Amino acid sequence: MPELPEVEVVKLFLEQKLLHKTITKLEILNKKSFIGDPNLVKGQKIIKFSRIGKQLSIYLSNQLILLVHLKMTGQLIYGDYILGHPTKNALDNLPNKSTRLIFTFNDNFKLYFNDQRKFGWIKLLNKTELVESQSDLGLDIFDPHFSPKYLYGQLQHSHRAVKVILLDQHFFAGIGNIYANDALFLVGIHPETPSDKITLKQAKLIHKFLLEIMHQSVLVGGSTARDHKYLRPDGTAGKNQFFFRVYDKKGQPCLKCGTKIKYQKLGGRGTFFCPQCQK
Repeated sequence: MPELPEVEVVKLFLEQKLLHKTITKLEILNKKSFIGDPNLVKGQKIIKFSRIGKQLSIYLSNQLILLVHLKMTGQLIYGDYILGHPTKNALDNLPNKSTRLIFTFNDNFKLYFNDQRKFGWIKLLNKTELVESQSDLGLDIFDPHFSPKYLYGQLQHSHRAVKVILLDQHFFAGIGNIYANDALFLVGIHPETPSDKITLKQAKLIHKFLLEIMHQSVLVGGSTARDHKYLRPDGTAGKNQFFFRVYDKKGQPCLKCGTKIKYQKLGGRGTFFCPQCQK
């Protein structure tokens, strides 16, 4: 599932390619993938992009918004470029068997929404509906109001494991599994530590390292796992996986002390940590 840095990479690329272009046609190949009246999309110019957490918003000239959530296997493909979280045969001729929606623009370029597992969606909303649909999200990690004090305050609301809370989008919008694992390692906090036991000093360090590693990921095009299901807009792999600290390093030596990295399931998610550095 693409996390905040990967969706940010998608957003930045789409801004370069689609801003001020007009949608001339929308083909719906799977009804569940598009929610809203497709007729209200045709003939509309794209005027702005924004992102909250893992959700991408595309603003149209008629004051409506296309809200995009890629979920597990959703991807956006523009021309010969691959965006988002590609399915296995994303480089094959388009449309392919995973293509759910096709947007055509006034320059005849197309934007394909592919989704192998059909969990992703694009919703057409007005501004009020958009606000309501995102009202249960915490602050975006790149929001200027996302401060150490905010992070600390959110953590104090629960006794559940700190890593579980960091991944809960109701508390924080956009923190994904990769970045929660690595941030906790850098601070030296065991992922099972009760959230409300985190000190303000520790929260400041979590805040610092989250921002550092997520901005770094955007700069290098996001994280591409060994299955190569996430690729950058130009079809090449992102490079953030070469900077992982503990994520996906089960059994490998800790970068700090040499102890073997441990793996366990926590809150249904794969969790990596150093048993020596994160006691």
